[in-house]
Amino acid sequence: MAAGSRPRRIPGTIEVDESDAAPLVPGRIVELRVQEGDTVRAGDTLALLTQGTISAAYAERRARLAAARARLADLERGSRSAELERAEADLAALEAEATRAAADLARAERLAQDKVIAAQELDRARAAAQAAARRRDAARATLALAREGSRRDQVQVARAEVATAEAQLAAAASDVDELAVLAGVDGVVLGRHADPGEVVAAGTPLATIGAVARPWVRVYLPAKLLATLPAGSAAEVRLAAAAGSPEGAPLPGRLGAVRPTAEFTPRAALTEEERADLLFAVRVELPHPGGTLRPGLPVTVRFPGATP
Repeated sequence: MAAGSRPRRIPGTIEVDESDAAPLVPGRIVELRVQEGDTVRAGDTLALLTQGTISAAYAERRARLAAARARLADLERGSRSAELERAEADLAALEAEATRAAADLARAERLAQDKVIAAQELDRARAAAQAAARRRDAARATLALAREGSRRDQVQVARAEVATAEAQLAAAASDVDELAVLAGVDGVVLGRHADPGEVVAAGTPLATIGAVARPWVRVYLPAKLLATLPAGSAAEVRLAAAAGSPEGAPLPGRLGAVRPTAEFTPRAALTEEERADLLFAVRVELPHPGGTLRPGLPVTVRFPGATP
């Protein structure tokens, strides 16, 4: 750099990163709580939507979970004392019936030997005794199961049903939560793109938020100048002064991302003159921005380490 020479100033504009707030599910807008220029924080509710099927699905899955939990609790408790008493009473009655039928069969067999009753009577007594014995055995098995309680595999199945119902309810609750559109970043509402009453599809932007706390500058640098600037080069950023107004103090910045494609590319960029026409969009980061920087403000940028 020649003695006493200063790098030239390059015009640019203040920019901010923008974030669109959009619902993940379709619905009708019930309320849109922000206007352009409003300041929002990450997590603030920007809009509320409604959708009948989502609310109905949530209520249905909540009822299904309650039923699954009730069944599991019933199985884990096992048989109640009243059920055991009833099973014992049923067994006692059937044992008495089986004893009576066996006695009737023994008497019928003696009478048949003495030729007092016909063979058909003996067959009926034998069938009645066998049926009474089967009913008694079934009652014994029922009482044994009641005393044992619910089988382990039945309890495991009921627990799996509860887990499935909980997962389905969580999915439905997530859909309900998605009816509220939240701000993803701190910033200022730069645009409002819908109004209450509109039906919107999933992914439709309802508002655009600019992260004004982290502004940056977009400038266009010629290829020759860019070639002299290593990544992260220091920069000085000044607000463009109005006519007759003194310039403010410079803000420190640094060279950030460089767009890999030139903004102006000749049909055949072969000559040195044509290469000099190439301009690349550059992002100048502002680690410590001033409080007056707003999107669209014109600024000038100077790179102290650049060759003029």
